[in-house]
Amino acid sequence: MYELIKSNRRKSWVVFISMGLLMMVLGAAIGAFLDPNPASGQGAISGLFIAIIIWAIQSLFAFAGGDQVILRMANAREVRSEEDKELYNIIEELSIASGLPMPKIYVIDTPAMNAFATGMNPNKSVVAITQGLRSRLSRQEIQAVMAHEMSHIHNRDVRYMTFASIMLGTIVIISEILLRSFIWGGGNRRSSDNKGGGAAQIIILAVVILLAILAPILARMFYFSLSRKREYLADAISVSFTRDPISLANALEKISGDNTLFDPGKMTAAMCINKPRLKEHKENLASTHPPIQKRIAILRAMSMGTDYDTYMKVYASVIGKNDLPKGKKKK
Repeated sequence: MYELIKSNRRKSWVVFISMGLLMMVLGAAIGAFLDPNPASGQGAISGLFIAIIIWAIQSLFAFAGGDQVILRMANAREVRSEEDKELYNIIEELSIASGLPMPKIYVIDTPAMNAFATGMNPNKSVVAITQGLRSRLSRQEIQAVMAHEMSHIHNRDVRYMTFASIMLGTIVIISEILLRSFIWGGGNRRSSDNKGGGAAQIIILAVVILLAILAPILARMFYFSLSRKREYLADAISVSFTRDPISLANALEKISGDNTLFDPGKMTAAMCINKPRLKEHKENLASTHPPIQKRIAILRAMSMGTDYDTYMKVYASVIGKNDLPKGKKKK
């Protein structure tokens, strides 16, 4: 799966740079908006510089402790082996099968059925499972779900998802602050400070408002569109670990039938094995996950084998296209 990991690493860098550029454009626009003399360009430069600083700080924060922020948002707590020996054994078996270091195990006290993984690398990773999922699935089904989450660690998805979720949250917060300040009178104050400023101020004001609205939308679209394909990939790799596509299909069917509300935080939603709140959505750019019924159909059709190449063939048959990365092994 060396090519798959390389592909995900490249995509992580694309996200890293794209989120940073979007934040810089937003910062420059805010700086120009606040500058009494926008024609000088000083405000835009200052805003750009501040955005770069925020981006750098948030990047360090994401790499150093972004996983802990996500776990706190989900109200997850760490579980030791003596508290749940069976769950610990399941993760230990998957760690051996996948060749990955043993991740920390967290439990979320909610009757909803879901799970996710986070962390910046395989040596610093976490798998989290809800009490609802833990209590309502069989051992084989729990193993299949945890294999899916371990696959995200194997594919280096957790690095991308953890970093992207922190940056997306930052962009959303900055945009919301700007829009609220404008609604509370920032726009009127800006106009009064620039009487006679002419069309330039109006154009800058319109651009800032547009960016404040579009920046979080564009960031979400980019984040969610990439995360959807990673769910298919994680399904494929998890089956190669367990050799049991039917248990994962059964687990996904049970999860999709659960209507218990679960809100782990907007930025954590894309990390879960299924969209929180478990409401079926049409596949679009705003969806965090592909349609779960398509995932189930692929898994149930894997009668020819459980390797990645077989999954790719069935995926192409069910989805109608073959846009998954090749899983060539490292020589």
